Amino acid sequence: MNISNSKDPIDVYYDMEIAQICEHFHKSRNTVDKAVAKLIKDHPDKDWKYKNPETRRITIRAEGVECLSTYFRKEKQEISTVEMELRYENEKLKAIIEEKEKAALQIEQLYKERLLLEVEKSRQSFLLENKNNEQKISELESENQKLKDEITTLNDLKRSNEEMKRKEEEYNSKSFFYRLLHKI
Repeated sequence: MNISNSKDPIDVYYDMEIAQICEHFHKSRNTVDKAVAKLIKDHPDKDWKYKNPETRRITIRAEGVECLSTYFRKEKQEISTVEMELRYENEKLKAIIEEKEKAALQIEQLYKERLLLEVEKSRQSFLLENKNNEQKISELESENQKLKDEITTLNDLKRSNEEMKRKEEEYNSKSFFYRLLHKI
């Protein structure tokens, strides 16, 4: 029969001497005998326990061991070794998860800080570039104004020069007539 294709659960049995059961649960023989008897009484149809008088061994299905463990906890308000180990492992896992969450939060915080730094750096670069551009624009406008002033000055000089030429021509023309008139 192929076990992997079987749909039935696999039964796991613990085959132990009474002393081993006592040691496993940290209980006296009397307490274990009572618990096993109660287990048999409460679950007669489960086929959880076989007692072999020759070997003084008891065979209990894993489900029955869980019931024994539960029974001992209820009876004495104690925690089984397995449960303590599970709780310990659970606490370790919780601590690991908390550390991971803390690390994730720290990484997220660092990422946000770095992003803010990058944004600020970009903003500063932009402002500096704008300032440089504004300075260049201001310089160009200043140069442009100087050129306009020079052009205006040149135009004024040109007009002045033309005016002077006109006056000179006028003078020369008057002086010619004046000289002609005087000669006459």
